[in-house]
Amino acid sequence: MDKPVLRRDIQPVATTIKGRRMIAFHDPYHLTDQGIALDFNALPLLQLLDGLHDLADIQAALMKRQGGRIVYVSEIESFIDSLDRACLLESPFFHQKMCTLRSEFCDRPTRLPVHAGKSYASDPAELAQFIENVESNIGQECLQYHIPDNIAGILAPHIDITVAKDVYVNTYRYLKGKTYDTVVILGINHHLQEELYSISEKNYVTPFGEIKTDKKFIGKLKKGVTEGTFAPDDFGHMTEHSVEFQTIFLHHYLQGPFTIVPILCGSVHEFIQERGNILRDERFQGMVSAMNLLLQEGKGRILLVAGVDLSHVGRKFGDQAPADALLPQATAHDKLILSFLSRGEPENIFKEALNTQDSYHVCGLPAILLFASLLAENRTDLLHFDTYRERETESAVNYASLISTPV
Repeated sequence: MDKPVLRRDIQPVATTIKGRRMIAFHDPYHLTDQGIALDFNALPLLQLLDGLHDLADIQAALMKRQGGRIVYVSEIESFIDSLDRACLLESPFFHQKMCTLRSEFCDRPTRLPVHAGKSYASDPAELAQFIENVESNIGQECLQYHIPDNIAGILAPHIDITVAKDVYVNTYRYLKGKTYDTVVILGINHHLQEELYSISEKNYVTPFGEIKTDKKFIGKLKKGVTEGTFAPDDFGHMTEHSVEFQTIFLHHYLQGPFTIVPILCGSVHEFIQERGNILRDERFQGMVSAMNLLLQEGKGRILLVAGVDLSHVGRKFGDQAPADALLPQATAHDKLILSFLSRGEPENIFKEALNTQDSYHVCGLPAILLFASLLAENRTDLLHFDTYRERETESAVNYASLISTPV
């Protein structure tokens, strides 16, 4: 491998094994059972696996770091081969594995709850009891707003359920006993995605059973948008949690059967970096127009849900400064975005992202822009704004929830 590249979709995780600082890796696709953990001192070497350095470059850099001690190319080759066997490199071996995985997923009729048993209980009785216990512990005093029966939209987090359980439950319990024909769920694809959106016709399975997708709605939506709006397949849905987490609470709280339209929103960084305007893109405009027609056709029987988080700051997310130094500015930025959302001003949301060059890493931005555009005329009630701090990595994530109702 001439210029090896570490996969961009895996997350190195600092850990301690038997008192030794190590680097483990989280592979969202679990392509191999061959786990691997490296000594923390291997971090400089991993940083050289960027596709810009060949083996000679890597050898020279390592020898310089080690005060001129000889590092043999054969040692580097052996190390690179071990990473490749563990599917940690972008290589022919990795791409073959991914091709097989993509084909298998696309042939399946259902999307399985891949985070069940990890982020939440896989047993339906245990999961229901967990939600009910959280609700009981919160108490009635947190139901601080009188929300009309005709809730049109919910913005909820997609951070780990154990972190934000109170926010999830205290937001979704406003839906208790309500009925809808269809729930459109806007999630975020945390991996690279072709086109602006990825839509799936697969029924979503939860511990409570199977939720059918609204294939009629999806068919009309696909016909109503510009070519190139949707990714050519729905592979992004396979491991993505931002939609899955919402289905858990929808399935628990809504009364009667309902269908879903699961949509993953891709990155808008290309617009921010090039100082373009996604709101003027014909794919975005076509999506808003087609969705509005279908929402009007649904006459209040359609609920719009966005699973989003806000700023991600600190060393874990590539910042040089710790989260505590960045949180005041990041929080002010997030609250400004939410104020624009409440006033139905998606243009100002995107303008703020341009002004900051998304330096606070608001991963929910693509879905927030669509949500704000579709419900611009509605009243918005902010329910929660909170922060998760990860002290060991000096990082933090802001998240919020709100409810949107027709005026």
